[in-house]
Amino acid sequence: MTTLAERLRCADLAFLPRYGWRSIGIAAGTGLVFGLWMVLADSTLFASVVPHSQRVLFEQTPLALRLPVIVGLVLYDEIVLRLIGQTVLILSLMALTGRRGAGVVWAAILLAAAVLWPLLTQRYFAGLEWSALTVLRELSLHVAAGTLWGWLCWRHGWLAGLVGHLSAYGALLPLLSV
Repeated sequence: MTTLAERLRCADLAFLPRYGWRSIGIAAGTGLVFGLWMVLADSTLFASVVPHSQRVLFEQTPLALRLPVIVGLVLYDEIVLRLIGQTVLILSLMALTGRRGAGVVWAAILLAAAVLWPLLTQRYFAGLEWSALTVLRELSLHVAAGTLWGWLCWRHGWLAGLVGHLSAYGALLPLLSV
């Protein structure tokens, strides 16, 4: 019987940045670029389906009040979805399939982004006005973001995934207010 530590090693998971400051730089740059994509997409292609709650948050709430809320939500997401959820999914898939490696990790990353996140944010989803464009927005922005943070977590360490997620708001917070 293998220990949890041995299973985590087999899953190739790391908490700290795997390649030091290089991982942090990759994560921060990736997050900023993805945040810019989100701003551009929401201000053009998806402008008609941006949820009212997000408009209120970015248009009517001062940055000083938004920032601690955003940081708390990002930290919560990364602990629940990546640190716990993705790890449990990887270990469960390894145990169920008897396999390990990139395929198992990618399956867990996608499940965390496309299944766990919607389960965690049911209230957000309940408030959406559903259309094909809304589905496209959720997939290309939120599920894609969760997949990206999951990849950063896997390849560069959990802390790098957290930095990437926070960095996306480095683009989102100032630009969506305009």
